Amino acid sequence: MDTFAFCLLGFFLVGYFVLAGADIGVGMLLPFLDRERRLTIAAIAPFFLGNEVWLVGSAGLLTALFPVLEADLFGRVWGALSVLVPAWILRDMGLWLRGRRTERTWRTAWDGAIVAGSWGVAASWGVAVGALLGGGGPLFAVTTCGLFALHGAVFATVRLGTETARAVARWIVRAALLVGVPCAVGAGADDLAATVPVAALLAAALAGVWMALARPAGGQARNGRARDGLALAASALAITTVPVLAGLNLPDADLAHEAALTLAVVGPVTPLLVAAQAWMWWTFRGRVEEPSYL
Repeated sequence: MDTFAFCLLGFFLVGYFVLAGADIGVGMLLPFLDRERRLTIAAIAPFFLGNEVWLVGSAGLLTALFPVLEADLFGRVWGALSVLVPAWILRDMGLWLRGRRTERTWRTAWDGAIVAGSWGVAASWGVAVGALLGGGGPLFAVTTCGLFALHGAVFATVRLGTETARAVARWIVRAALLVGVPCAVGAGADDLAATVPVAALLAAALAGVWMALARPAGGQARNGRARDGLALAASALAITTVPVLAGLNLPDADLAHEAALTLAVVGPVTPLLVAAQAWMWWTFRGRVEEPSYL
């Protein structure tokens, strides 16, 4: 049961990084994606609330299954969490409020809130995981900011189909390879036996993103979309290394006495959540052509 509980918690946390990493990354890059802002935000509008469910589920599972571990983790990363939560709220406020009025000053202010909140969330995760790695929070924040931004840029490439988004993604993947991977190794230098294999996986995934995006201009549209999809899969694999490194550095913890009841409820519900998420992504798989409700 212990193994199943850890795997379930890890599944929810990986789901959050892979899914929410895309919309957070788009928010980070909002000034650089070269489309009318409402069109850019429309790329993430159908997804961002559903993506946040995975983080709420992760926190609920951690509290219900491993209360001692929860207290230990919060004690280690309370500083990062005290920034993450306000940044998360600020970003969501920007998404909800920017389209409620048409004045340029109003929209510019909330655009700034989206960008600042998104960067705050990405950096806070880096500091939190870096603390688990042995205190390399600022170093690992460089890695997480690069991975969130890359995932968002590739997602924008798939959803918007612009050469600007693709060019931004190409630039970020090179920076992530040259800077993000060494920073990850440096942050986890206290346990290189665990860190180096994950960093090698990260480098391989980033190389996959680079190769998928580096197609010649003028290729067939269908082949181009397929390669963009491969780039998105590779960037999803790259950002998965963040929760993997966190999991490898968690302290030992025992299950709560009531864990069996929690697992009996959450276990059967999880496939339904996955099916709903898959249906949503399939429904909104097309290019963005017009602004959304945000």
